[in-house]
Amino acid sequence: MDKIVIFDWGGVIMNKYPEDDNDKDAIIRTIKSFHSHLSDEEAWDIYLKTLVDENGIYISRQNDLQSKIKWVERIKSLGNFEATEEEFAKKFAEEHLKVGYYKDVVEFAHSLKEQCMIGLFSDLIYACYPALDKQVDLSSFDYVWLSYLTHLRKNTEDAFALVEEDLQIPPENIMFIDDTSANIENAKNRGWNTCQAYGSELAKIKNDVEHFLIKDLDSKKGFRR
Repeated sequence: MDKIVIFDWGGVIMNKYPEDDNDKDAIIRTIKSFHSHLSDEEAWDIYLKTLVDENGIYISRQNDLQSKIKWVERIKSLGNFEATEEEFAKKFAEEHLKVGYYKDVVEFAHSLKEQCMIGLFSDLIYACYPALDKQVDLSSFDYVWLSYLTHLRKNTEDAFALVEEDLQIPPENIMFIDDTSANIENAKNRGWNTCQAYGSELAKIKNDVEHFLIKDLDSKKGFRR
């Protein structure tokens, strides 16, 4: 199998939109569990202000202990509460395990295994890993690229170049599903097939993936005739 369909997590698999319980709600609940007098807006503002350190590094998406501690220390300082890195990460994971996700998208991804490879490509806060793994069963994916392990976010060309380096297949054999315009544009610029969709748009995802998987087959059949 020389084709791969790559899924984003947030927005495509995990719900991050306001119609249901989402990742923003989980983050707010996490911070307020350590300081209950904060408003939802204050808790969310603390989170947004602590994602990046003074050097522009997304410390929340790093996997070394120093960055993890630094991130939690910054949240504690702004939120005026006490917690160890382990306590905060555990609570963060627990709250994300409660967030809804598109099970039908996960089932569809797994159903593709007989036709192509499947991958997952996500900018991920390290403490979200337990929820991600429980939702999608990462061991069933042929390739997984998570920003907290690769140290490359999807707003960089290097992140997409890493995917291509790992796969060693033509870019036209890659299909990428993401809900964010900037990520889709990065993929298009590299010659990937793309589908910009939310997890609630499963029919659109299925249609685009089906077209991607059969288009070369159709041309080969035409050539035989």
